[in-house]
Amino acid sequence: MQHQEQQQHPVSYLCVGRRSRYLLSIKDVVRLRATCTWLRELFGAAQLRDRLSHSLGSQAGLRRVVNGQQVQLLRFDDEQFGTHDLLAAVCVVEEGDWGEMGEVIELAEQCGNCQLPVTLSGADIITHANKTAYVSAPRVLAQLKMVGRHVHFSDGSCLQLFHHGNGEVRAIKDEPGFRLTIDPPLPVGNLHRRRRQPHDPPMNRSALCFSFFSRRWISWGGQYTDASVSSFDRCVVFDLHFLKHRYNSTSTTTLNRGVGGGRLDDLLTQSPHTPVAGCTTIDRDDWRRLVLTDGSHPFVAWISIWDRGNTVSVYVGTIEAAVCGTGLFKHRFPVTTQLARVVLGAVAPFVFDGQVQQ
Repeated sequence: MQHQEQQQHPVSYLCVGRRSRYLLSIKDVVRLRATCTWLRELFGAAQLRDRLSHSLGSQAGLRRVVNGQQVQLLRFDDEQFGTHDLLAAVCVVEEGDWGEMGEVIELAEQCGNCQLPVTLSGADIITHANKTAYVSAPRVLAQLKMVGRHVHFSDGSCLQLFHHGNGEVRAIKDEPGFRLTIDPPLPVGNLHRRRRQPHDPPMNRSALCFSFFSRRWISWGGQYTDASVSSFDRCVVFDLHFLKHRYNSTSTTTLNRGVGGGRLDDLLTQSPHTPVAGCTTIDRDDWRRLVLTDGSHPFVAWISIWDRGNTVSVYVGTIEAAVCGTGLFKHRFPVTTQLARVVLGAVAPFVFDGQVQQ
């Protein structure tokens, strides 16, 4: 009788076949495994491994198109995973979007700090004691705790987080000067407060810089506010990259805030979580950087914008190889110039073509 009831139970029909298994949330899977022992074989290691692969492939934030081909940004070294690790891995992938962390991974690969796909192991998963610990932190911070250890820097350090019993969080080095304050109180008029996203909140930290004299990360003191955890990640990766390369840039152009139909004001004030012409945004206090290139480009280029109150300062920088030895920036670095024109819109002639502000 028990066997007959098992065969006729509606849940068993729902779970038959690969596609129908994905109708159940991972919460449902965990609950069924705990309460319906006779259904466990439908959610064994093989089935969970299959689901993990499906979930990774379904996450738009973990895929990029490079030279016409789909590139996966993240995978799990799951061949040796048992059922418990596989359940945890599926939970990690399905418990929220990976868009912000996908941008961090992509930029880190561009800058030579990791290889794609980033491969997470069982040791990375157990940095979170359980699901409750994972979901209790802002999602991007929880993801960084696993992924950051695979973003390596030239001094042997990595984008690692250090958690202390008093709730203190440090990044890169386990030293007081590398402390992060996640989601700090901000003044009412602060743009970061108005744009705040709970899953990727603002943060305070000291000025971090890689010293090429001492070949190590140092803290300069002071206090910076990053628009989000992911913006901090991108800032650290990017700053190290352009500091170690000779780059070329336009001269800094200072313009009225409303020039070009207010394009510069829009670029400074719109949410850094809103993509601008496909750019990756790095946002800190009164300064914003838009990374123009992605994994399909063999170099990195960017626009830096400073808020000066009534005026805005802007320059375009690039590591693109010059097509000629002398001449204007727009002639020497045509790809960067074209990418920047799309973003700057009506402001581009003031930056590249010598147009004078009236």
